[in-house]
Amino acid sequence: MGAVIGLPLAALVLWLMAASGGLWWLWAWVAWVAFNGLLLVLWPTVIAPLFNRFEPLADEGLAQRVQALMQRCGFAARGLFVMDGSRRSAHANAYFTGLGAAKRVVFYDTLLARLTPGEVEAVLAHELGHFKRRHVLQRMVMIFGASLAGLALLGWLAGQAGFYLGLGVQPNVGTPNDALALILFMLALPPFTFFLAPLGAAVSRRHELEADAFACAQADGRDLARALVKLHEDNAATLTPDPWYVRFHYSHPPAAERLAALPAP
Repeated sequence: MGAVIGLPLAALVLWLMAASGGLWWLWAWVAWVAFNGLLLVLWPTVIAPLFNRFEPLADEGLAQRVQALMQRCGFAARGLFVMDGSRRSAHANAYFTGLGAAKRVVFYDTLLARLTPGEVEAVLAHELGHFKRRHVLQRMVMIFGASLAGLALLGWLAGQAGFYLGLGVQPNVGTPNDALALILFMLALPPFTFFLAPLGAAVSRRHELEADAFACAQADGRDLARALVKLHEDNAATLTPDPWYVRFHYSHPPAAERLAALPAP
């Protein structure tokens, strides 16, 4: 799937590098943003069903409870669906996906099998907290801003001989080095941006705590605490991770930190 999507996108970027002059990076960014928007629209109804089965939520009592929650939160979705996540793992989750009228709420079958209706409602309230607190929009702005800065940097580096020589590669003289510049940039970027990892992880962890607080206001915080305990047990998550590892790699706060901010289960 990565090759099916990534190779045409890489070919488009290389074409833009050759055809769009010095501002190719700006056109490449516009294409990247448009591609991501299209992916958000197509993912729920076209791409995701290629890998999992989605069925309408059959539990009418739970459906009414979830719809009441969404109404309180001002969230509209086209439907409530159950995904056969158990076909690959015991991981349990709930999420919403899509844009505008194409939004769907999806529950893993493992989540429904493990949690009570109140706990399912609390987990979904947490996910809706990301929507109401505009975390999704903020993350999209951060990602698109970072991609614009990265492409602009590549646009400048591609014309600098020191960029190639510093990485131990001899560039072609008098001919474009578009593919070479793109490959070298993709290989060199992760080590040079590793120091930014704590910043992104810290923002993500703060968003998770804000979503937990929202869930406590819209549902029972004790249900959310019980759900977190069950989910951490099922996912075999580390309960006492190294603090420095958390700062660099954890997008969610450790279980103990989240539970300390919630009512006792």
